[in-house]
Amino acid sequence: MKWRNILVGYFAVLEITHLLVLSWAGWQFMQTGAFGFPAPPPATGWSEQTLPFLLATGVVDAINVFIALIFVYQYFKQKSEWLIWAAVSLTAAVYSAVVFVWGTVTSGAWAQHPAAYGGIAVAFAPVGLLILHLLFRKNPHH
Repeated sequence: MKWRNILVGYFAVLEITHLLVLSWAGWQFMQTGAFGFPAPPPATGWSEQTLPFLLATGVVDAINVFIALIFVYQYFKQKSEWLIWAAVSLTAAVYSAVVFVWGTVTSGAWAQHPAAYGGIAVAFAPVGLLILHLLFRKNPHH
């Protein structure tokens, strides 16, 4: 239970930080029409195919922050529905991560900015641990 509490708490902090970064990136995009942080583009810039993926991922992520916070709140208040919200939020997080990684790796951005993308991967790695912890618990309700 202790590890799960730490991972759920980390997920809350990560998602709040994620919303702040997404908001800043969205504001920057509206001002300049370009994405640069937290996902620096390859030297050739983002392709026309990648931009819609990045935008869609950002929108899904922003919506998921609120779902994640419902999950975290219900988890710590020991509400019976927390596991349903966890499943929805963590599934959305995995979907979003796959789309983000696909678009940024295939563009060459990871190869050109390994520290930036490595940092993002390290920050989100505990979410994978949380998913594994919930999947392999004998009784995830307690």
